Amino acid sequence: NESIFTEEESAHLSNKKITFPSVREGSVIELQYTIRSPFLDYLRNWEFQGEIPERWSEYEVRIPEFFNYSTQITGFYPFTVQVHDQNPMSITTTSTVNTQNQWTSSASFQHNDVKYTEYSYRLGIENVPSFKEEPFTSSLYNYINAVRYEFISYQFPGEILHDVASTWEKVTENLLKDESLGGALKRGGLVKEIVSEINAKATQPFDKMLLAYEYVKNNLKWNGRNSKYLSGTIGQVFKDKVGNSADINLALLLLLRGLNLKADPVVLSTRKNGMVFESHPSLTDLNYVIADVTMEGKEYLLDATEMVRPYNMLPFKCLNGKGLVLSDSSQHWVSLLNEEKDQSLWYGDFTLDGNGKIEGSLKISTAGYQAASTRKDCLEKGKESYSKDFKEQLKNWDVGEVNIENLDNIREAVVTTCNVKSEEITEVNGDMIYFNVLLNQGEMTNPFGKEKREYPVDFGCPTKDVFLFTFEIPEGYQVLTLPEPVRISLPDQSASFKFLTSINNRKVTVSSTVQINKPVYYATEYEMLREFFVQVIAKHAQQIVLKKM
Repeated sequence: NESIFTEEESAHLSNKKITFPSVREGSVIELQYTIRSPFLDYLRNWEFQGEIPERWSEYEVRIPEFFNYSTQITGFYPFTVQVHDQNPMSITTTSTVNTQNQWTSSASFQHNDVKYTEYSYRLGIENVPSFKEEPFTSSLYNYINAVRYEFISYQFPGEILHDVASTWEKVTENLLKDESLGGALKRGGLVKEIVSEINAKATQPFDKMLLAYEYVKNNLKWNGRNSKYLSGTIGQVFKDKVGNSADINLALLLLLRGLNLKADPVVLSTRKNGMVFESHPSLTDLNYVIADVTMEGKEYLLDATEMVRPYNMLPFKCLNGKGLVLSDSSQHWVSLLNEEKDQSLWYGDFTLDGNGKIEGSLKISTAGYQAASTRKDCLEKGKESYSKDFKEQLKNWDVGEVNIENLDNIREAVVTTCNVKSEEITEVNGDMIYFNVLLNQGEMTNPFGKEKREYPVDFGCPTKDVFLFTFEIPEGYQVLTLPEPVRISLPDQSASFKFLTSINNRKVTVSSTVQINKPVYYATEYEMLREFFVQVIAKHAQQIVLKKM
């Protein structure tokens, strides 16, 4: 018992952790456990595939006819065993019958045999290889061999059918009634003072929405935990000023409704939690909640858990298909990708001398998620630590003081500037000088190394990476070799690459723009995308060659 620990994650979830004292390399570990649960709505899922190879993985389940579960099977490897049987079963129930008259009372026992059908399922796979996660993968759970069950209804003998989650309408109804989600949004009295303050500052609905968002973001602190349910009560959230993601975003919803804005919860599945399919109604697949505000025919999706993002940018983990808007009147699905983006611009102005020394200024402007990541790093680690890490990333460079602008202005790009110099970036051989066309800062290795891929590439959002470098070459030298310009686009214009070079007296200019316009590429598009990056990398690997005249 001293090796078993329980960790409370929320009012709805706790984790049981089991440690193995004295485990070392070479140990053989065996763990057997039994779970007894009163929760019919959570039938244990099973993953046949994971980070290590499986010699044999088997799952067997027996379900009485009273309980109805939908089944979802994923993965690419066929089952070695796949058996579905049904067997006649019976249970005997005993009830007490009391009889009483004017003089005596007695009790007798009545036995009833209840006959029913038991459905059994046995699934097994032999020699399942390990699943190796490749770059730009949203969730392993979308693609590994697994079986998942969703409790949708039950019906006992002599009773009516009880629908739990057979349709998304039923899922919506249950979540809106739940006191830890929709039911909590009826406590409007908790925000009266805040509502009065905001109404005194703004008259337009959009301005009120922004003020409500800023209030929650600045006054309630996220504890780092994700959930679609409150951890306690919403009153406690406003009192403690800290909570999980649902605590923060449901508090925001309560405030938005207090301002008479049309605001509804949106439940979704985060990227690591796997996709939610509109064809597969599920309560358990949803693990996160955000706010949806509708005004003048436009929907705004808000998440107030972090200080580093503007109102129109959801956390990257939320960019996972669609979310379900929970509303009595207009339940519908909404795309979770709106104005989100990821952009970077590298601008460099450099001078070379005849000995191969290069020095100049570097300016990096990042917007979207790269900017949010920089702000988060600076907030958590401090500017000094961020500057140290930044310098370490610029290998073979002597980096001067690092300046960072717009950290507090989250609607603007983060701009990082510094002076750099190096004698290692170039190669001098006699009267020739060689150096990489983007000074080794471009795409140098292909993120898609495998020739084939069985599951989609998921960038999350559109991306754009731009390099604009100018080089002043030494007096007495001329450009012997300069990479040729190139323009490449995928047939559907979902990705493009533009590479340009020019010479003006002793100034050489190089620009490169790699743009990904859609977030997801399916397995059938993988070969085309991989070849696109092969060409980008080949161009970024080319050199500029100078020769002494």
